[in-house]
Amino acid sequence: MRSMLRAAVLTSAALCASAAFAADHAVVKIPFNFETRGVAYPAGTYNVALDLNRNVLTMQNTQEPKESILWVVAPADERAITTALLVKFDDLGGTHQLRTVQYGPRITPRLDAPAKRHDAGSFVTTVSGQ
Repeated sequence: MRSMLRAAVLTSAALCASAAFAADHAVVKIPFNFETRGVAYPAGTYNVALDLNRNVLTMQNTQEPKESILWVVAPADERAITTALLVKFDDLGGTHQLRTVQYGPRITPRLDAPAKRHDAGSFVTTVSGQ
């Protein structure tokens, strides 16, 4: 009887954890190679998720799971965006530098160095979670 009760509790805990993960998960397709903090990442589809405490954001390549990035995130103004996920890049002469990742009410610190050239532009890729 104890083992059945334990199995029921573990099953319900696993389902709750899955539901919590689904609520804190989005997918973004990045159509170009990009860099952050001197590390290059390939174009592709990335899963974006918050940990259970909503303090750590993970961005993981779906084709190459070892290609993942972790950041400690801080509160952001979620009213500033209309989509669940906002990924910003700087375009520096053909090189795409990841600037920030905002997922709902949480945002990474600025990940790129400020532009060194005055003609450096930036663009924003926005996606909604799936």
